[in-house]
Amino acid sequence: MADARALLRAKRQEARVNHIYASYSSSGQLRCTVCEIAIKQASMWDGHIGSKAHRVNVMNMREQAQRDEATRREEEDRERQREEETLVQGKRKGDEDTSLATKKRRVGEDESETTSSHFPAGFFSDPSRAPPAADDDDMEDSEATLAPSGKTQLDLEWEAFQATVINAPEVEMEDDRQEAYARATIFAEPEMAPDVPQGFPSRLEGTGDADAEAHVKEETEDDRRKRKEQEERELIMDRLVEEERAQEEADSRVGLLKAKLEALKKSRTEKRLKTQPK
Repeated sequence: MADARALLRAKRQEARVNHIYASYSSSGQLRCTVCEIAIKQASMWDGHIGSKAHRVNVMNMREQAQRDEATRREEEDRERQREEETLVQGKRKGDEDTSLATKKRRVGEDESETTSSHFPAGFFSDPSRAPPAADDDDMEDSEATLAPSGKTQLDLEWEAFQATVINAPEVEMEDDRQEAYARATIFAEPEMAPDVPQGFPSRLEGTGDADAEAHVKEETEDDRRKRKEQEERELIMDRLVEEERAQEEADSRVGLLKAKLEALKKSRTEKRLKTQPK
């Protein structure tokens, strides 16, 4: 009896299905992992995997696996992008901190140059040993050196120059031109008035001289055309003169600011040379 059971068990082991979708329960029951159903006998496995239901389930499983893979890749890409953005922001913040520290160090060096040397206690008790009083120009330079945000008077002058001349709004310039055109005065040369004003009956009426009447009418239209042309030319000349005047004013302002800038540079250089120890 024991031999029969052993033979039956060996036969079942030989008949086990070896397939990627085949699995066995703890009791030895054959199951399909795709369809999640039990197969009664191993001989029925080939028929099951060839059925339409099994093939549809396999196709659905593969499509779901592809969707899961695509979703996983998208998540990885988003995570990688977030990491790169974090690194870029950290690097930008580090650069800003470095720039700020450099600027503060430069301002501190400028302040140390402008401050007076350290003297021992009671050094100024003797009036004869006190340093000479600083003049108004030195006080102005000191205030400019200690300007807010580390900007010197030279930097402020340069920013004002850029705002007023280099980066002047074109809208304001256009408004100035239009205002100048509106104030322009149109001059016209005196012209001879026709013998018969427009709208009045001609003196030649009743004489039968139709040619003379047509001649007077032609001269009136010609005069009107000439007057319009003259007005247009004068308006164009006024615009050109106004533009030339505006350009000259801008050039003059640029020259004045440049001269002032050079004077400030020269003054600062001379004072720095005076304060350096010999």
